[in-house]
Amino acid sequence: MAKKLLEKAGLIHLPPAAGRGDVADLAAETEAGRAKTAPGSMLQFMTAQSAAVKEAESLRERLAGFDGALPVRRLDAVTVRVSAWANRHDDSYRDAGYLALKAEIAAAGGNVQPIKVRPLVDGGTGGMAGVGPSNPPTGTERFEIVFGHRRHRACLELGLPVLAMIEDLPEQQLFVEMERENRSRKDLSAWEQGMMYARALDQGLYPSNRQLAQAIGRDLGDVGKALALARLPLAVVQAFRSPLDLQYRWAKPLGDVQQRDPDGLVERARALKGQVDQRTAKQIFEALVGASTAPAAAAALPDIGIRVAGRQVAVVSADASGHTVVRFPKALPDDKRQALAQAIEQFLAAQGGVLPS
Repeated sequence: MAKKLLEKAGLIHLPPAAGRGDVADLAAETEAGRAKTAPGSMLQFMTAQSAAVKEAESLRERLAGFDGALPVRRLDAVTVRVSAWANRHDDSYRDAGYLALKAEIAAAGGNVQPIKVRPLVDGGTGGMAGVGPSNPPTGTERFEIVFGHRRHRACLELGLPVLAMIEDLPEQQLFVEMERENRSRKDLSAWEQGMMYARALDQGLYPSNRQLAQAIGRDLGDVGKALALARLPLAVVQAFRSPLDLQYRWAKPLGDVQQRDPDGLVERARALKGQVDQRTAKQIFEALVGASTAPAAAAALPDIGIRVAGRQVAVVSADASGHTVVRFPKALPDDKRQALAQAIEQFLAAQGGVLPS
């Protein structure tokens, strides 16, 4: 029995004690991926695990820096459609500011500051009229702009992809983010702002002016003025060179005239439509409201003829706004106009410098 046990023991070979040379050999085996002993395999496993753990920790630290960040991608601009709440008038894409923005994007090869979009669940068939396919292939991703309409428009016209943040947003949050971002960048005109608010109210996004103002953090009075401009008759808006010319401070006077004399306001607006090249926006505004602010005074002032040698050569009258006007039957040459101006200066000086207002 003892003899057999000794024979079997002789078949067992234990690994030698690990010395420096042995450790080097094991490491070499690990590096070569050819571990031939149990300690070598264990060292190889522990080395691989240690590297994996370090890499995972490094990745976790890098990901922590992106916590809460939105994915940013370059999208085909044709797959991005304008929002239902889009608030830019076409004139906004022809002004100097937009042309400068477009040139900057062209030079950079794309928009550096990303726009924001939300994915369209149904794939959408939107997009800008006349640009790209109106019905993209099935499965094509489609997006809707939250904010950044001008940057998107520039990329679309230049044939460049548009850099965009992507976030799925509900309708009210989209509206609020668009309104606030526009204010922080290039303010919308008063009329554009009013049209945006009117659309939100008309389509039931907000039940009242007050709740809309609270949602976007704007003064209720400012919201009311913008809405008053948006609710003006189309003829009044078209009397100006561009709707962008309408200003907040004109909302109340125009609104008052609209309530007091709506037919007269529209009639004057139609008559002024062809005069946009001869009048400034302020002059058009004054003509619209002035004709109704002092009609009685103007009507009460009869024309006064200016006669020379028994012949009437001019007429002093009052226009629709009550302003005094001197009319001649034909245009005066420059020297006569200069003499007339000097005569009026002498007249005003005799009256103390100014006439009563």
